Order: sequence, then C-alpha cells, then structure tokens
Amino acid sequence: MKLNFNKQKNTFFLAFFYLVVFSIGLISYQDYGIHIEEKFHRLNGLYWLNHIADIFGLVDIQNTIQIKIKEISDYTLSPVSKYNKYGIVLDLPVAIMEILFDFKRPNEIYYLKHFLSFVIFLLSSIFFSRILFDRFQNYFLTFFGLFLYLSSPRILGDSFLYKDVLYLSFFTINLFFFLKTLKNFNYKNLIFFSFFTALSINLRIFSILIPFIFFFMVILKSFYKRNIKYDLFKILFYFVLTFLFLYIIWPYLWLSPIVNFLELFSSLKNDLINTKILFANSFISNRALPDTYILNWIIISTPTLQIILFFLGYLFCLYRLGKRYLNLKNNTIYNDLWRGNNEETDFVFFIFFTFFYLFFIITNAPLYNGWRLVYFFNVLIVYFSVIFLNLVINKFRKNKLLTLSFFGLAIITVIININSIINIHPFQSIYFNNFASKKAKDYYEGDYYGLGTKHFFEKILNDDKRNLIKVAVASHTPIQRGLEALPGNSIKKFEIIGQEYQYADYIYKNNISEVDIRLNKKYEVPENFSKIYEFKVNNLVIYEMYKSKDINK
Repeated sequence: MKLNFNKQKNTFFLAFFYLVVFSIGLISYQDYGIHIEEKFHRLNGLYWLNHIADIFGLVDIQNTIQIKIKEISDYTLSPVSKYNKYGIVLDLPVAIMEILFDFKRPNEIYYLKHFLSFVIFLLSSIFFSRILFDRFQNYFLTFFGLFLYLSSPRILGDSFLYKDVLYLSFFTINLFFFLKTLKNFNYKNLIFFSFFTALSINLRIFSILIPFIFFFMVILKSFYKRNIKYDLFKILFYFVLTFLFLYIIWPYLWLSPIVNFLELFSSLKNDLINTKILFANSFISNRALPDTYILNWIIISTPTLQIILFFLGYLFCLYRLGKRYLNLKNNTIYNDLWRGNNEETDFVFFIFFTFFYLFFIITNAPLYNGWRLVYFFNVLIVYFSVIFLNLVINKFRKNKLLTLSFFGLAIITVIININSIINIHPFQSIYFNNFASKKAKDYYEGDYYGLGTKHFFEKILNDDKRNLIKVAVASHTPIQRGLEALPGNSIKKFEIIGQEYQYADYIYKNNISEVDIRLNKKYEVPENFSKIYEFKVNNLVIYEMYKSKDINK
C-alpha cells in the first residue's frame, strides 16, 4: 500500500501548508519574550556596521551608531570588541535595517529579528522537503518529515529567537547543496555549496567539519570512478571559494584573514563561557560535561515517538553499513558502502551525525543551556525517523492493516507535537517530553533565556497600579530584556535594582544554573519576602515571584 496523491494536489497542499505556517508565525512572533543575549547581538551588528562605515568613511552613519550605542545602558562597545569573533549573518543586516529605517524602540528591532529568523527557518524546510522527496519519492513521507522538522516544540520555539535555529536553518540548506553537489559535481552547484558553507562557518566555527566531510565523500566516490585528479581540483576550488565567501561576509577577517581565521579555533575553547550548569541534579562545569550530555538532552527534549523512530532509523543504517563492510569485495571496497543514490544519501546523513557527535565528545567542546548549540542535529534526527518509517511501511506494504497502523503512528506523532506546541505557547523552547518526569524537569536548566521575564512584568502591571515599582533579581538571569518587551511607556514604571533586596518591592527568581544558593548565597531570598506566585509551564517552574511583606502595611 502506498499513500501517494497526484502531483498537482500535493503541490497545492504544500503551498497551502506553508501559507498557514507563515500566517501563524506572523500572528504569534511577538508573543515570545526577548532573550538575555539579544541586546549583545544587536550591539554586535552595530559594532561591525560601525567598522564598515569607518573603512568607507561614512561619518554620518558612524555618528548615528554612536548615539544608539550610548542608549544601550547595560552594554558598551567593550564586551563586543572582546567577543568580536561572533558571526554576523543576521546581526549585521538587521543593524543596517535599524539605521536605514530609524527604529526607535528596542523591541521593534528584536521582534524584527525574531520574524526574519522564523522566515529563514521556514525557507530551510523547503530545502529539507526537497531532500526527502528526492530520497523517498513519496509525498506522505515527505510531508511527515516536513511536519517533524517544523513541529518539534523546542526547535519551533527557538526559531523565533534566531540564535541557534538560525544555524540549523543554514545547516539544512547547506546539506541540500552538499547532496546536490555530490551527485552533480559541477561548478554551479559548487558555488552555491561554497556560499552556504561560508554562512554556516560564520555562525558556528565547528562547521569547518563540513568541507572535510565533503572531501571524505568525494574521495570515496573518486576511487571508484578512477577520476581522482579532476575531483581533487574541484575540491580545491570549493575550499578556496568557501574561504573567499567567508572573507567577504565576515569583517573580522578583513584586516588579517589567515591569522584571524586561525584565532577563531583557539576561541572555541578559550573565549566561551566558563560556568557551572545544572545537569542531572548536579552543578557541573560546562568544560567538563559527561559524554552523554548531548544525547541526554536530545532524549528528554525531543517528542517521544520521534526520538524512538530516530534511534531505530539510525541503528538500521548502522546495521546495514556494518553488513556491507563485512561483505566488501576488493574491487568494490568503496562503492559497496552504499548502493544507488538513495543509500548514498542515507550514508551522508549517517556520516554527518556520527562525525559531528564524535567531534563534540572527542574535543570536549564547551556546551551549555541544553543542546541549543547543536540544534542542527534536529534535521538529522528527523531524517532517520523518516528512514525507519519508510522501512517498516515497505516491509509490511502487503499487509494493509499494518501499513495503515504505521501511517496512523506517523499522524499521531504530528498531532502530539502540535498539541504540545499549543499547550505551552509561547514557551516551546522549554519543552520536555514524557521521558523527563516531573522530578527530572527540576534537575535541568529551565528558562535559561529569561523569556519568562516578560510574563513576570506583565503580571505585576496587571496586579500593581503604583507609578514606581522596584524589582530585585535573585537569579543569574538579567531581566532587562523582559522590561524592554513591554508596550508603550510601561517600562518607566519599573526600576531594576539587582540584589539590593532591602529596597525591592518584588523579587524575580528562576531555576537556571547559577541561581541556586548552593553556588551563590547572594541569590537567597530574604525572610521579609513571601512567595506570591509561581509560574509553571508543563509542570516546569519558569519563575517565582516574591513580594515584600512591607508593601501595603
């Protein structure tokens, strides 16, 4: 049994689907809070725009930028100059738009970036759907994979926050051109592939693995084709063009491209945050995390059925590869690792997941805030999920009852994802699945982005009508971003006073790493405050609100 409708109907359905998803994003993108690093990234864009304006002698633009920088009270240029190795893929274009359109309110800038990030994520799903259809030639499986890609709650929630899903988006597009170039090794494909590789490296320096994976794949194919010299020339062309694109789009490389490029790798270990994070009910340095850190987070924060399908799909590919390797013949040693274009695509996805996962284990690269830095694994997880569903449907295709059962399982998976998204909106980025019990949810970082701060201020505005309200923070989380998300002049009603609890009317507290008093006593709430509210999402405490007992005496 093969559920596959005609091309015209599927094209119409796909267009309608994208229209619906886009409309939902357009309606809801301002529902999300503003995360704690957004002002830094705003400043990162302004910093590099100022740098470019200085090179070209654009004095008026420089003056405008300096005025805006002075308006940013809790950051200056110094931290950006210290961490100037950050990519600028979205930061710089939005900075240009900020100057060009003269945005006045910070939330206008932040929410513009939220919307653009979501649109890029949605566009990347088109490229992923192409990968799926080219592989399976089945509209149902393509739609299933597309739904999973877009509906994993954490991924969808973070798609509006631009930092990490932005990389997933460009990684997915890059993966499309990787496969396209591998199958049709011409200069047109190489140019597109080089460009998106450069964008990926700009966002995450560990993307330098992608060219080497490509080199590995081409060498395997070249030995079989006996055309290695010509292929090596094209690989060299790809490497050179990638670096050229990287140089053009990254001002950090302009003054000293080779030296600064090499410094990026040292920064991978030396310049990143060094902190203790809450993991499995223990506070562990992010530079000494267990090898199971990434896998653990994937298991507890990816929808249950989806993660099961992923493991089964990956294990199937591992089994097939092992079987092929053990049966290799001398004259087909490289070719027999896969048979045909479909298996070649499977092999590429297997290599990507395995190589990148081993990279993070071997290098012990610092991670934090769950697995957000490696959200790009999502596209690989979804692909293996579809592989397994395709496997069982083909195996039992003569049994209509079983086939329909598997189709039903796929639909149920999607429905569960959608239900989770609706129930915890707009806090999808803090999603935990059924593997994470109520107790386990308290063992891991929660609202590390501080998205709940917007909700915190909105609640105070609703309950307290005084003209001036002083708020202290019993948390490592800066809450200024939540204040900036408020409409109109509401921001003027609040004064944030850090840990000066003696002057506070309210205290904000959440359960991210360094909030715990076992680490820092300064976050201990004084006895003259009482907890008046606890905001939960899916049984996970997002924040606690404490009110001074002296108010209304």
